[in-house]
Amino acid sequence: MAMGSKGRQRLSILLCGLSGASCAASMAAILLFYGTPYNPVWWWIMAAILVAAVLLPLSLVPAIEWVIAGYRSDRTD
Repeated sequence: MAMGSKGRQRLSILLCGLSGASCAASMAAILLFYGTPYNPVWWWIMAAILVAAVLLPLSLVPAIEWVIAGYRSDRTD
């Protein structure tokens, strides 16, 4: 029912990569537009947000695998 480990790994890399890259690009655009933060603590906050943007998509992998398994079972019926 679940995808193989190679499929799960590819899905994880895709989701985490896209999320992390889009978050980093957004942060870079904000830094270019507004300039660097006035308080050095904001660098740590931005780093935490970027780490969360990379790791949180892992929680979506089982749900996406479930949907893919549903499509595959409909195709075989």
